[in-house]
Amino acid sequence: MGLGKTIQTIAMIAHLVEFKGEMGPYLVIVPLSTLSNWVLEFQKWAPSISIIGYKGSPNTRRLLANAIRGSRFNVLITTYEYIIKDKPVLSKVKWKFQIVDEGHRMKNQSCKLTQVLNTHYMSPHRILLTGTPLQNKLPELWALMNFLLPSIFKSVATFEQWFNAPFQNAGEKVELNEEESILIIRRLHKVLRPFLLRRLKKEVEKQLPDKVEHIIRCEMSDLQHQLYKHMKQGYMLMDTNDKKNKSGNKALMNTIMQLRKICNHPFITTCEGVPLVRAAGKFELMQRILPKMKATGHKVLIFTQMTQAILLMEDYFNFYGYKYLRLDGSTKADDRGELLKKFNAVNSDYDVFVLSTRAGGLGLNLQTADTVIIFDSDWNPHQDMQAQDRAHRIGQKNEVRVLRFVTSQSVEERILAAARYKLTVDEKVIQAGKFDNKSSGNDRRQMLMDIIAQEGMDEEEDEIPDDETINMMLQRNQEEFELFQKMDSERIMNQKPGQARLMEEHELPEFLTKTVEEARDEMEDADRSKIYGKGNRSRREVNYGEGLTEEQWLSAVDNGDDVNALEEAAKKSGVTGKRKREESPEPESSSKDNRKKKKSQPSQPLDDETIKKMKALVDYIVEYEDSEGRRLSDPFIHLPPKRDLPDYYEQIKRPVDVSKIRNRIRSEKYRSLDELERDINTMCKNAQQYNIEGSLIFEDSVILQSVFTSAKQMLEATGKLPTSLKRKTEEPLEIDEESKKSKKSKKKKRKKHDSSEEEEATDSDEYSD
Repeated sequence: MGLGKTIQTIAMIAHLVEFKGEMGPYLVIVPLSTLSNWVLEFQKWAPSISIIGYKGSPNTRRLLANAIRGSRFNVLITTYEYIIKDKPVLSKVKWKFQIVDEGHRMKNQSCKLTQVLNTHYMSPHRILLTGTPLQNKLPELWALMNFLLPSIFKSVATFEQWFNAPFQNAGEKVELNEEESILIIRRLHKVLRPFLLRRLKKEVEKQLPDKVEHIIRCEMSDLQHQLYKHMKQGYMLMDTNDKKNKSGNKALMNTIMQLRKICNHPFITTCEGVPLVRAAGKFELMQRILPKMKATGHKVLIFTQMTQAILLMEDYFNFYGYKYLRLDGSTKADDRGELLKKFNAVNSDYDVFVLSTRAGGLGLNLQTADTVIIFDSDWNPHQDMQAQDRAHRIGQKNEVRVLRFVTSQSVEERILAAARYKLTVDEKVIQAGKFDNKSSGNDRRQMLMDIIAQEGMDEEEDEIPDDETINMMLQRNQEEFELFQKMDSERIMNQKPGQARLMEEHELPEFLTKTVEEARDEMEDADRSKIYGKGNRSRREVNYGEGLTEEQWLSAVDNGDDVNALEEAAKKSGVTGKRKREESPEPESSSKDNRKKKKSQPSQPLDDETIKKMKALVDYIVEYEDSEGRRLSDPFIHLPPKRDLPDYYEQIKRPVDVSKIRNRIRSEKYRSLDELERDINTMCKNAQQYNIEGSLIFEDSVILQSVFTSAKQMLEATGKLPTSLKRKTEEPLEIDEESKKSKKSKKKKRKKHDSSEEEEATDSDEYSD
């Protein structure tokens, strides 16, 4: 964030070494992108301190390990990954201090880094360095405090109970007046004050120029409109006449991500000049902005979430003659330093630096740029703020202009609303606390009252700006404004007559003008042709001997199962069944047969009360929503088939999803709530094993696991379920004698009438009400 955290930490270590005789060792854990910068800063400001930059190939790290064992150093600087990977070497050192840069990475108490540091690395002192201690919700702040002081901050439930009321959403909110909210938030500030030191940029560099952010809404092209409309229904249009796309229209799982991609660019048009620009509203907007920035000498940083968008931008830059640099997650650490030098050089002729938000948003100094474009917003607003501060930091001489692109009437507006809510929480908890050891209690109270009074008053206009309004946002002085107006006039004059800025419906290929119903029908026809052949003709089910039916055989092939083994099992089952039918035509059987039947039956029938609890618990986590109203369970309802995701089934030995769990409940496979919990935990751990730590589905699986455990414990202890975010009812579940009796009578009825699906829905609704 450019607040001087690095130099402040070096000064502290130098003071301890030179004046207190604390020679270390000190462990500094940093992101890979900033490790080289940390080493350079130590060499510049504290050359007498012996440091080791622990990174490189296995052979290089093996040589460094010898120096570590000999304790011939004061400070070791390494990355999060090596802390986990090389813990047999690094954890044996008795560290005096653990210092974690970008400490908000520890916001998830269950993440691997936190667990490894808590379990294997012991030290009497811990420090977290971060510009954004609170990013999404209050429990993240508790996780940081728990890492620093686990003996004091023990229970997240207690922490939320004390302090979370002012930040809850309307569905579960305890109504508080302004005075009560201020009282609770100030109590939180008092708890945090001994452990939190915060500096502002205006305190560090009084002459630092301002940063001004503008939200620029852009419209979709008709191409984007058509694709967006179908994608909301879960279908992606494709040219069925194209030989490369034999499968035709496709149904996609992660609809929100696909909608965000369409907002950036439809990725279908050929990447040649004008069609590339006119196909997407954001590219057309960029086409109006970048020439003006180049003409006035303003360097531009463009941040995006998607590497596919970067690839399209490269085509655009090459076509229109912009000199650019690119940095994303695939860029090597050593190459990053070279890219920065090229862009920041005094006579650099690079106009644009395009970066991925996550890879380029930490620890990079790009003060030579004074314009930042947030091409697509992150769900976590602090990721975007970190990206903006690559330019707005100590050393910046010009006013920084931040332009955030938002596609009108799209999912991006929902992301923007979620970001506003999260930033409001941060303002109340962190900014209003003024943890600078200078502000008085009256100052803090006044700032908190101003923030609360401001809520709901800073709504942005949702109109799409015209050229003149955009020029007002871009200009730093009157001369620039006049130049921008002139450039717009020339652009309009040179525009082809009768051609709109964005693609219109009459320009679309025929396959893109289909209705949702037509796209769905074509997809179903394509699916039938895969199973039945080109004629789309259903054939009767064929049983090959005593083995598998044709449908079973095809399913086994699609899933990659052992067909021979299944056929052998089916033959044995068929022979046994046939023999039993021939030998026992009558329903009555001998006493010996009765004894066999008794052995095969469960020892104790499952009571109806437990079944209802199971259904209610599953419904509870399925309906659970986060603070933005997003249902976390959607990716867990149905697993994709093996043919679509073969590597998942290679890694995961026991795949489980919600539909499978519900089937097991209906068929009474579980004997207790503990058995149900084991399957829920398996489902969540499968997601954590397959997905990258920090990804959205990984984080959702951790939350769902915790939500289920808490709900089960409460249900067993009190007979009630906690109130979930935005659930249909806020009334807790209660188990009383009356309901138990009615449930027993329902159980008898269920034996007579097999209507499990209807009964399941009824049970679930009754239970949660």
